[in-house]
Amino acid sequence: MYLTLEQEKMLRGDYGWAIAKAMEIIVRVGEALGAEELVKVEHAHISGISYSTIGKYGLEFLRELALRGGKARVFTTVNPGCIDYSGLSKIIDNSLVGYQKLIDESLEKMEFKLTYTCIPYFYKPPLPGEHLAWGESSAVIFANSIYGGFTNREGGPVALAASLTGYTYKAGLHLLENRVGRIEVKVPTSLLKVPIGAIGLWIGENIKAIPCICGLRSVLLDEVKSMLASMAASGSHALAIIDGATPRGTFRVELEERVEVENSVLENYIGGEYSGSSILGYIGCPHTSPHELVEIWRLVRKYGRIRRGKLLVTIPVEFAELYRDIVLELKARGVDVATGTCPVVSRFKGKFDYVLTNSGKALFYIERIHRIKVKLARVEEIVRELSGL
Repeated sequence: MYLTLEQEKMLRGDYGWAIAKAMEIIVRVGEALGAEELVKVEHAHISGISYSTIGKYGLEFLRELALRGGKARVFTTVNPGCIDYSGLSKIIDNSLVGYQKLIDESLEKMEFKLTYTCIPYFYKPPLPGEHLAWGESSAVIFANSIYGGFTNREGGPVALAASLTGYTYKAGLHLLENRVGRIEVKVPTSLLKVPIGAIGLWIGENIKAIPCICGLRSVLLDEVKSMLASMAASGSHALAIIDGATPRGTFRVELEERVEVENSVLENYIGGEYSGSSILGYIGCPHTSPHELVEIWRLVRKYGRIRRGKLLVTIPVEFAELYRDIVLELKARGVDVATGTCPVVSRFKGKFDYVLTNSGKALFYIERIHRIKVKLARVEEIVRELSGL
């Protein structure tokens, strides 16, 4: 791999142990993937910062990097941790707060922006063609597909290494020649009443090449976000070309096949009928956007309050203050609002018989992590059901 003089100095250790270790990670991964050079990144997003996900050894690795001089060289945001940063959630278990605090202290020492969210584009929307180094599958596919950013689906260590050096390997989706749509996936209008996460789960599991998805022009962006996150959870997708949305010049199309999503294939992705005395409704995977938060508030007002089961909404830490009045009213009406975390990277305080969610990604991971049955439903259906009306 060709390295500039500065990059060689980084690898050699002239800038300290932390940068040398970070550059070593990037070069080794890049060489394994056939990269001929590195590319400068404008924004890194670090996943794998929850103690419940990375555990003792991940914590020790982050602390060593911080103690030995690691500093962000580019704008860097971080994924959710394993605790509710408001400390007020009755659903999210904060028993790991001591370990998470040690991680957070290391992240702060490395001068990362402590966003604790999976929607980093809220803080710095990528520009078309801008090179990024993002972990977090739902953020990656949204950045590539909606903003036209150029990022691979990185693991936490590579995104972290890119933050400390300012570079990542130039391969995969950093090259236009690899951003080629091969399969047209048509979503009929009749399916748009189905929870869109089910469509994403089906595409992720059954379509292996980069899809060109048409039929979504009337769908709200938040719904597209949910579908993309579901695709990335059930498959390895990091890019989908969305008709009318993906910026021109950030992809090519060379169709080899056309398929149409059918209603009959989605039944297995929605989940069975929910039952049991303890039902949890969950909205916020990926974290809610401002528009989604306002919509939840409107629906809870419409139906009065949460009377049956519990409703959990997860938001970025910053939203608790930005939308303080909305958050306070939601809590007054029986909604549990947790900040900076989500059930994918945290633990529940109690047990639930069933989870009702609008997120295909949440269904995919909650069933596997928490061993709880999950069903997909639209946001209004969730709020109406839990209001007992």
